[in-house]
Amino acid sequence: MSTQTQAEVVADMESGEKRENHWQRRHILSLLGAVPLFASQTALAKAMLAEELPPRPVNGVEVLDTSQLRSGMKGYGLTVVRGTKVERFGIEIIGVLKKAMPQQDLILIRCTGLEFDHSGVVAGMSGSPIFVQHPQLGERLIGALSYGFPFNKDPVAGVTSIVDMLPELDRKLGPIPLNQQITAQSTAIPVPGHGDMLPVALPMTVSGVHPDVLNAMRPQWAELGFPHLTMAAGTGGAGDGKAAAKLEAGGSISVFLARGDISMAAIGTVTWVRGDRFIAFGHPFKGLGQLHLPIGSADVQWILASSQSSFKMANAFGDIGVLDQDRQPAIAGRIGPKAAMVPIDITLMNRDRGQTSQWHAEATDQPTFFPLVVGMALGTAVRVSEPIAENAAVTMTVRFDLPDGHAPIEITETMTGLQGSASLSDVSSLVQNAAKSIVFNGFERLRVTRVSATLSLADDRNIAFLDSARTQSEEVDAETPVAIQVTLQLANVGPKRITLTLPPLPRELMGQTLTVQIGAEKSMAPEMPEPANIRDYLNALRRQIPRSRLAAVVNLPEPTVLLRGVRLTQLPVGVRDELAGHTVTYRAGKETLRAHVDTPWTLNGSISLKLRVRQTP
Repeated sequence: MSTQTQAEVVADMESGEKRENHWQRRHILSLLGAVPLFASQTALAKAMLAEELPPRPVNGVEVLDTSQLRSGMKGYGLTVVRGTKVERFGIEIIGVLKKAMPQQDLILIRCTGLEFDHSGVVAGMSGSPIFVQHPQLGERLIGALSYGFPFNKDPVAGVTSIVDMLPELDRKLGPIPLNQQITAQSTAIPVPGHGDMLPVALPMTVSGVHPDVLNAMRPQWAELGFPHLTMAAGTGGAGDGKAAAKLEAGGSISVFLARGDISMAAIGTVTWVRGDRFIAFGHPFKGLGQLHLPIGSADVQWILASSQSSFKMANAFGDIGVLDQDRQPAIAGRIGPKAAMVPIDITLMNRDRGQTSQWHAEATDQPTFFPLVVGMALGTAVRVSEPIAENAAVTMTVRFDLPDGHAPIEITETMTGLQGSASLSDVSSLVQNAAKSIVFNGFERLRVTRVSATLSLADDRNIAFLDSARTQSEEVDAETPVAIQVTLQLANVGPKRITLTLPPLPRELMGQTLTVQIGAEKSMAPEMPEPANIRDYLNALRRQIPRSRLAAVVNLPEPTVLLRGVRLTQLPVGVRDELAGHTVTYRAGKETLRAHVDTPWTLNGSISLKLRVRQTP
């Protein structure tokens, strides 16, 4: 790279008339709004209009714009192929694709050296700085290797112009971003065709996650744009001295989503460092705008060549800064500050042996990734800490602590794995769905401050099958509680009898025959009104029904209306007809009478019981 002093740069600028005119035109266009403009560029443009020529470097970097590039120009790029050592590879300019990205050109290059003829462009090279030798101006930085072609036999890549990337170093930070309400479910990414140019993938290095849990969740990570999930030893937040203690152009950078007993980090390459600020990737991480993720360095172990997409296998280390911006041309951040993470504490107790194990991890609070990480942490803890070959009985309580005076949300559930702990996949999905419900609530940004989970496991079949249900008589009296005796068949134990007592039936039901549904209340949950605010929403989450709750439910025959969170009963037919033709939002339904009992078993089956309400004077 060039080692010109500031004075030499100014002298070089004064002797380069064409170069002066190019940059003068660019910054005048900036003033006219044709080019995105930041505060530092405004001062530069005003100085030019006043015929005061400022120093040539942009943000202190000697660069070339895409208009100054020509086919056949040669140069080099920087990346890491083993360990932490930055190495050079050759490049040749093929051409420039105008407006290949929105308001952004893309430079086409061919790479040589470092066995790229064998591997092609490698996932993990995103951000590799690219330099060319200009015949008059000398060596200049032109951008970051960032895009590639799947299934491509030639090491051809797209380069994001450095002129588009550098402004991200000075983008002002706003408040911590709000999450967005879910508007649609994710869909699978289609397999790209041979001619599709896509961002060079970011390999996700993973440690501490059980392979079965990782494989089960691969499709969800692939939908988010991370097809390469590779197991790595030693990935963590603290580092062990093997990786570089600082970021440098061409060096590896890791973006952490989790760390601790489980860890996940995306691996890419640093494009440029200026003081305590850096830019990398040359394409978005996920295009999330302003966000806060911890970053570190990485130790590359191997490049795995693949006909579809070669990728770096690496260990991620350190906690040396924060990723602030996730934008189209680059990611940007600061060295030094630390990103806040959400602690995850898991306690597992084995009832058979009386032993306890602990798991501790941290997850990003970014809503896109937080639910997935929490699900992987819980699933791995169950799978690894207590491997059970056949029957696995689990009772689980998960607590999500919330900020701003909101009471915590606790979810209790009972599960059974008939094929041992390997079949307890519901642990991951249940916790993941709960976390997703909190962070994507649609009302306000809620940052979970801590996740605490307690799980009790045993080699047992905690399943109960509904066998029978009866009352003392097929006829019951109105205004009198109704006792129903339910018989459950327990695995390896025998029958168990439980009494459910329904509330008194209204007098209006005398002479009628009612149907009582008996089974797991989760399948007969009461109809809930639409939440009007965050408090209603969180209260609804707290009322989630476990699958171990046994209930008896009677649907009363009189139609009701659920209007603005209130159930209206005994409405005249004319009122119901009027509502049916009105624009006000309401739901018709049935009022229920119910009784329930929490059990320690997962309930299977259901029973219907007919009751006639005795006619009395």
